[in-house]
Amino acid sequence: MKKVQIFVEGIADQKFLQDIISEWYGVHLTMGSLSKSGDILETQGKDVFETENKLKQLTQIFKLNRLNNVQNLLIFDADKFYNTQLNISEIAKEQGFKFFLLPDNQSDGDLETLLEKIINPANHTIFDCWKDYEQCLSQKPNFTTPARKTKIYAYLEALVGESKSQKDLIKEAKRDYRNQLHWILDTQEAPILQRLKSFLDPYFL
Repeated sequence: MKKVQIFVEGIADQKFLQDIISEWYGVHLTMGSLSKSGDILETQGKDVFETENKLKQLTQIFKLNRLNNVQNLLIFDADKFYNTQLNISEIAKEQGFKFFLLPDNQSDGDLETLLEKIINPANHTIFDCWKDYEQCLSQKPNFTTPARKTKIYAYLEALVGESKSQKDLIKEAKRDYRNQLHWILDTQEAPILQRLKSFLDPYFL
């Protein structure tokens, strides 16, 4: 295993990567931020490259890692893949980091796009119901269709119990992506994960 530090946009990304790296490689990474040490650092969004103070912090961390032979890895949402790849590629050349864009480093989307594709197939009926809900709302001119983040919250809320401690498991920082009743992390069963695993393999195998 090589020394790495991973940079992500938010807490949801941190917890997801912490869980899949633990599942795939048996390695537990800690979570931090630009001002708090950790293996997976939250940058609070892509504006890290546009905000002077954040960029200065990030640049200093990148530089220190290079001096200490630590590989900088950046895993962000693609959103619009072509545009984001173009922008980050230029910064990656300057700063010397490797990057991967969710969901699969080739398509538009984000973490939630990926999560939709790795739910346990036994629970697809939840998304079928959600689709009916979205279609109903789309026919009402005064309503907006909820974001994909809300869809993932609703998915988990339908699966966990009603107690406060169980409802806490819906929160981004508390989710258990290793729970096979909710998620599929096997790349054979969830092929959308294969590119991400191929990206991470050189650093953890």
